[in-house]
Amino acid sequence: MKVIGSPMGIVESRRPRGGLEKLGQSGFAETVLDFGLFAGGFAVKTRRSESEAHWQEWANRYVEEAKRQGMPLSLAFAPHFQPEQTIADREELERRLAEICIQKAAEYGIETLVVCGLAGGSYAENAAKNREYFLRLGQVAQAVKLRLLVVNSYRDMNGHLVRGFCGEPAQAVAFVDEINAALGAEVLGFCLDAGVCNLIGINMYDFVTALGARLQAVILRENDGVHDDSLLPFSSAHGGGSRMDWLNLIRGLRAVHFSGVAVLDFRTTLTALSGLLRPAMLSFAHKVAEYLTWQVQMEECLRRYSSRVLFGAGNMCRAYMKCYGEEFPPLYTCDNNPQVWGKEFCGLLVHAPEDLRSLPEDCAIFICNIYYEEIERQLRDMGLKNPIERFNDEFMPSFHFERLESDAWKEQVKG
Repeated sequence: MKVIGSPMGIVESRRPRGGLEKLGQSGFAETVLDFGLFAGGFAVKTRRSESEAHWQEWANRYVEEAKRQGMPLSLAFAPHFQPEQTIADREELERRLAEICIQKAAEYGIETLVVCGLAGGSYAENAAKNREYFLRLGQVAQAVKLRLLVVNSYRDMNGHLVRGFCGEPAQAVAFVDEINAALGAEVLGFCLDAGVCNLIGINMYDFVTALGARLQAVILRENDGVHDDSLLPFSSAHGGGSRMDWLNLIRGLRAVHFSGVAVLDFRTTLTALSGLLRPAMLSFAHKVAEYLTWQVQMEECLRRYSSRVLFGAGNMCRAYMKCYGEEFPPLYTCDNNPQVWGKEFCGLLVHAPEDLRSLPEDCAIFICNIYYEEIERQLRDMGLKNPIERFNDEFMPSFHFERLESDAWKEQVKG
């Protein structure tokens, strides 16, 4: 998985240089082209031709500046207007802009464009309308060799948010497959908006695993489950935890071996801050992006090595053995506590750290202890050349309830 930073809330539409520089300085090496950034002037119908000229001019300027700064653009978003925006001929406008975006994205060398479905009408009317819409867009995209992604949505029914177009797994899977079958090629994929899933209370593990390889991109944003905000992940906290079900999303992405693009969108968080605080928030957001990437790719990291040992004989080691011990068996585990050397823990013999010196250099050492930096420094100070990885048990495929403080393990340590 590759996490890239959204420009929304960071980059000014007319003057992109400063915002893109701040994004790059915070650690984000790549961003996206969101055509919605330049679509603010379309509300007044009499000025649309003028607005469209500015829209394309500002998009060109954004792309040129991103290239100048060495920031690749592989993903773009077509404009989508919110229901509360008063826009005449909204549907006609979105159709026309989506086709223009396909042509512009291809011109810029961008490989993939995310397009929201059209809203309105009954369930059957909406499905038929979007079938015709995406067949047309798919033909245009096919001609310029561009990949399209449809995104899940919600509807507002008298103040209650419910599932909208492609808002539940079965419809999303059936729609993508139907369009691709009609086009005779894999033109359409899916982009999962995690924030929408949270608003309508859908299980993200079920959604992700149903989509499987159709899932090509994910929008990572948090909200409180009531308001359609784009907050930094883990920032909408209540009762000691996030209001967002990150556990099931990360488990799902692991289960399908997701290797696509994840867009970190935290525009609401940024716009609520003073401009003086935004650079610090951007740097922290990059840390969050690194953390999420690490968590999603945990199993891929284990799969990378043909042999491995663990460092730590505690709860994290227990979690590893319960969830991954059979598929990725370690040679043994080791620990700094001499009282456990030579004893068995979770089916593994506990070694002294000095025994690691006899490992072949291609054998990976997975640290199963939260003191990652200290243990890695200890291992490097020993002169070990082996790959050193960090294991974490916060988003395991299943939980265990046996704790290290069990009487049996206490007796072993005492003995």
